[in-house]
Amino acid sequence: MGAWGAGSFENDAALDYVEEIESVDDIAGALKLAGQAGYIEADEGSRAIVAGECVAAMRGHRSKDMPDELAKKVHAFGKASLELYNDARDNLSAVMSRGELVELWAEEGSGDWNRAVTDLMERLNQPAKSARKPRKKKPQPNPSPCMFCDQPMGDEQFHMLDLTIHEDDISTSKRGGWVHLQCLNAALHPKHMIQNWQFDDELLEWVMKKLEAEREGK
Repeated sequence: MGAWGAGSFENDAALDYVEEIESVDDIAGALKLAGQAGYIEADEGSRAIVAGECVAAMRGHRSKDMPDELAKKVHAFGKASLELYNDARDNLSAVMSRGELVELWAEEGSGDWNRAVTDLMERLNQPAKSARKPRKKKPQPNPSPCMFCDQPMGDEQFHMLDLTIHEDDISTSKRGGWVHLQCLNAALHPKHMIQNWQFDDELLEWVMKKLEAEREGK
């Protein structure tokens, strides 16, 4: 019986691809889905997710579930280029939006895959860790409870949800509160997950230059 699970490294297609990765080019080769229209097969999506995990690890945000041998390889590749980083984000967004994995995990219904890919998205949002010792910055805590899990939000967690319920033509009720994005997405149909992509100054400048070059036909 083949392996099948919600995590990035918990299915046969992902594990087969892990064995193929020997260079940065092997990672880039799996990141070709974002620009393609149409359906994304489960195996293609699984490979793109693993590629995204590799890029996250190259930026210092490795998954605790990454196989040790793969972790050693990607560490030797050095920091991911901005092009590879942008491609990883675009491809994960595409996999989260459409294709066979969305359909399969909607049928499964646990929300585990939604939580797993949201975790990867959040790690791909984080700035690259510097080789130099960073200045110590005290994180801003948020002790308020999440509306879904009732656990404290944690450091630097400030997502909020506002609900407005229209009971009839004139009556409405409102409710709002703090939510972990992973908890919120786990409760949603995979097709309707919230994608909260962030751009730091370095990536935003690179994207703007790329768009400008494309407009000029370079």
